[in-house]
Amino acid sequence: MFEEVPIVIKNSHLINVLMWEMEQKSAVSDKQELLNLSSSNHLEKSLQLLMDRVDDMSQDIVKYNTFSRNVSKQQQQKHQYLQRRQQENTQRQTRGEPPLPEEDISKMFKPPQPPPRMDTLLIAGQINTYCQHINEFTSQNLAKMFMAEALQGHNVLKKS
Repeated sequence: MFEEVPIVIKNSHLINVLMWEMEQKSAVSDKQELLNLSSSNHLEKSLQLLMDRVDDMSQDIVKYNTFSRNVSKQQQQKHQYLQRRQQENTQRQTRGEPPLPEEDISKMFKPPQPPPRMDTLLIAGQINTYCQHINEFTSQNLAKMFMAEALQGHNVLKKS
């Protein structure tokens, strides 16, 4: 049913020369980059972006703390208002006067607007991403430094 047909693929000489040149260039750059210990602009940029995001997170935390204080202060004011109102009603009852009419407290004490949580969540995700990038970059560079140190120690032992 199936018949095997031999196939021979040949490249032109120009393609062979191009492939050889590409192989030579990539091999040289790979060897040079293998133990490149220089610091990168990538690390500097990532740290700068991380600092910016941490500053943004700090500002969001300040906003949330202000919101929490305002809510607490408002709850305290509500509680004081209700206590004064109850004391006034008991005093009126002892004098034989009718109690004060009920008022809607939610209209008097409107809750403060909470800060947006989505921004904080996005900032936290960005901080996590920057930390992962920095961790990967520094791990690779530490590995290169240990390899270079081991090679240097090996070369020193050979010379002695």
